[in-house]
Amino acid sequence: MKILKDNDIFKNPEHTEPNSYEDRQTVKIIIKNDKGEIALITNPIHNFFLLPGGGAESNNLEKEAEREALEETHCYTKIIKEVGKIEEFRNRNAKHYITTCSLAEVIKKSDEDLRTEEEKKNGLIVQWFEYDEALRILQKQTKQVNNGEVKFYNTAFNIIRDYYFLTLLK
Repeated sequence: MKILKDNDIFKNPEHTEPNSYEDRQTVKIIIKNDKGEIALITNPIHNFFLLPGGGAESNNLEKEAEREALEETHCYTKIIKEVGKIEEFRNRNAKHYITTCSLAEVIKKSDEDLRTEEEKKNGLIVQWFEYDEALRILQKQTKQVNNGEVKFYNTAFNIIRDYYFLTLLK
């Protein structure tokens, strides 16, 4: 399992390693529509693209991935397979993330807006890209993280993680 720490993300990490970390289980989902396009989520707050996903509310990670997909992309999905797992040790909030990424296909669209109130407030939207374009977008963002251009702590981790997951489909 791949492991990410502050010093993997930032050239000069600002946050020291805590004595202990609180565990947080999360899911990410690579969703393909009937055109073979990949869903990426963005908002005008940070203007970066990420895979759909979020915190798991139960131990049924397949169900959690499908819930996050429906919430963020307005699509019912079917999990095809697990793509990979990653561990992240985020010093700023002393969190140990264990993220499972799944590949899924769209079954049907929903007319309901199931985004959380915070996601609505932040203007979270889904956009669909051909795989190579999605990969280029996340690769460009990864370079921005590496150059210290991404000022959002968690977003920097998320970009590196999501790019890694997307490369596993090659």
